Amino acid sequence: MTVSNPEVRRWLEQERDWGLRARAMLARRRPQNAREVHGLDRFALRMGLVELTGSVAAWANGLHSGLLKWEEPEAAARFAVGPPFAATEPGQADYDRLTDYLQERIELLRRLLAGEPIES
Repeated sequence: MTVSNPEVRRWLEQERDWGLRARAMLARRRPQNAREVHGLDRFALRMGLVELTGSVAAWANGLHSGLLKWEEPEAAARFAVGPPFAATEPGQADYDRLTDYLQERIELLRRLLAGEPIES
């Protein structure tokens, strides 16, 4: 895909920037050791991760719909799968999975903006 339409390019850049901000927020919220968090702090940690995961899901869904609108089904398919949801007792693996999910899609947006091929 070569993004020649300035409107599409702006939109993809804005979406990539949102993904970068979400990744940074996830890094800030990541506890050093989730196993040492107890009680209400643990509940707040889980709710924060659930809230961020929901925002990432909405972001991916919007990208999926938008890419379909711009007739880019191959790229859209990469956003069709929602992010992984945290376990009842969130741990480092939950943060790692969401970070990986974001990073893969941020990289896909970078490739789209650079006109590089999308690998299946």
